[in-house]
Amino acid sequence: MTIVFVSIALNIHQACVADELYKLTNGNYWFVETGDINNDYSKGGDMNDFSSRPYLIRLADGKESVRKALRLIREVDVMIYATAPLMFLKERIRTNKITFINSERWLKRGLINLLSPRLLKQQWYYHTSCHGKPFYALCSSAYAVGDFRLMQSFKKKCYKWGYFTAVPDIDVEVIQKAKRNVSTVRILWVARFLQLKHPEQMLQLASLLYREKVDFTINMIGTGPEYGKIEALIQRKGLKGVVHLLGSMHNSKVLEAMRMHDIFCFTSDKNEGWGAVLNEAMSCGCCPVSSIETGSTPYLIKEGINGFSFNLKKKNDLFDKVLWLIKHPEERERMSIEAYKTIRDVWSPKNAAEQLYKLCQSMLQGESYVVEDGPCSKAE
Repeated sequence: MTIVFVSIALNIHQACVADELYKLTNGNYWFVETGDINNDYSKGGDMNDFSSRPYLIRLADGKESVRKALRLIREVDVMIYATAPLMFLKERIRTNKITFINSERWLKRGLINLLSPRLLKQQWYYHTSCHGKPFYALCSSAYAVGDFRLMQSFKKKCYKWGYFTAVPDIDVEVIQKAKRNVSTVRILWVARFLQLKHPEQMLQLASLLYREKVDFTINMIGTGPEYGKIEALIQRKGLKGVVHLLGSMHNSKVLEAMRMHDIFCFTSDKNEGWGAVLNEAMSCGCCPVSSIETGSTPYLIKEGINGFSFNLKKKNDLFDKVLWLIKHPEERERMSIEAYKTIRDVWSPKNAAEQLYKLCQSMLQGESYVVEDGPCSKAE
């Protein structure tokens, strides 16, 4: 089988699954990097160098790269189209070969997003040229399928997908046992200090936990526009003893911190398309309490089994879930272990690549292949 993935840039959340697909196809996998679209290089790709990957084709390298990319788009068995110029999708659809769009949710701001020129162009093309074609959606957000439904797109053609981070090979049970020796419950938050990430939620949590007189500490890793505001609020609320701003850290240090902490809080709102930091925390055996509005939470969290979700709009919901975990250390430990297993066994780059490969293989052979859970299971 031959596969090509077309997107703006190869980044940290795609490289691991790309590596696996390259192995599965015996080198018949290519990633076409189309370059800048409105200066959008999201997902942390700018901090990592993937230029040595043997499957990478950069259109910026010149005309020969463009010719090779277009040839692959026309000839390969399967193409995955992400954030890239529409011309590449048009070139592919003409072939009537298997194609997937890889997308987060489109309507983060609601129906007002329907006024987006890029979305309008894509939907116009979909409804005028793609019906009846082998064209499917890989949904990198639990809410993408609902958005597609509103736009009358990809009916019964949506599959679960996401962003996939490297899974560390750790003895999660040994790590949990080591945490028992520390009486203070350590709570972690990792993100850029942006309004959509709601760092203020951690100060509200700290204030409520402080009143409960429980033994805890909250560490916040990251920097950003809201950093100064949060720093001032910590001082004003008298939380300096329990809330600590640790600034920016290298990813290896972040992962180390995740392994040492008991609870991970993910407080973003619906503007968080996926949120791969949740994958990372769970893969380190840190029990998650995650906002239900983020694209990854409904896919990754099984309530009360491998963590909790909470509602930003429900008063004290984050506090209630965190307090329960503090008061039930054995259950917290069990959930932490299950969180690790969820990423290792289901939402890992290896499993995602294998399930996608099997799904595509079955489509090419005209057979049915059903994935019960995780990547490439049906998105409803």
